[in-house]
Amino acid sequence: MSRQKVNFTKYLAVFAITTLIFIVGILVGNYFSSQKLEQIDYIGQDLKTDTLAMELQYEIIAENPCEHVNSTPLQEELYEMASKLDYMENRLGEGNRDVLELKKQYSLLEIRHWLFMKKTNKECGVNNTLILYFYSNEDDCPKCKTQGFILTWIRKNYPSVYVYAFDYNIENAALQTLKELYGVEGTPAMVIDKETYNEFIGKEMMEKIVQRHGAEKISDETPFI
Repeated sequence: MSRQKVNFTKYLAVFAITTLIFIVGILVGNYFSSQKLEQIDYIGQDLKTDTLAMELQYEIIAENPCEHVNSTPLQEELYEMASKLDYMENRLGEGNRDVLELKKQYSLLEIRHWLFMKKTNKECGVNNTLILYFYSNEDDCPKCKTQGFILTWIRKNYPSVYVYAFDYNIENAALQTLKELYGVEGTPAMVIDKETYNEFIGKEMMEKIVQRHGAEKISDETPFI
């Protein structure tokens, strides 16, 4: 066999192997993409079910709110839903239509829980500190991420503090009413009970504010990272 023919055979074999690897790579990539989309779709459906379940829970407890004033499942479910939304947003993008629609529904649930907690504060003799936090995922709010970390730490270390986070750019009539009612002008911004702060607030100052509103820190403090 001539050397030229041997080289041709070798090149053909290399080409065939390379093509096979390329095709296998595409198939594997498509498989994992399909699996990821199925997982995201499942989470989306799960969020819709959670939304309906929470709506029914509110209807059930609304008749006797003071009996459920110390019940935390609804609040914990809200935080779990927020984690699922964050996962979907990271995978599908902030502008994804399904993500935006779910964020709108989630915002309404947060507002409803906030109204419920305001009612229990007024009618049940409790003093929970309620914080509305307005953030933006856009580049115009470089401090929003840090502010979110601080508020999460506050929530974990002050049991009577409840934090409701809202995407400032979500188009929602109820959310717009809150912004106008409390004079929210940008991000980051917080409404703590009835006081509005259109500015970034550091950890130490935030602690002073919530303590002034009657919040007490737990003894087993969570480290701030």
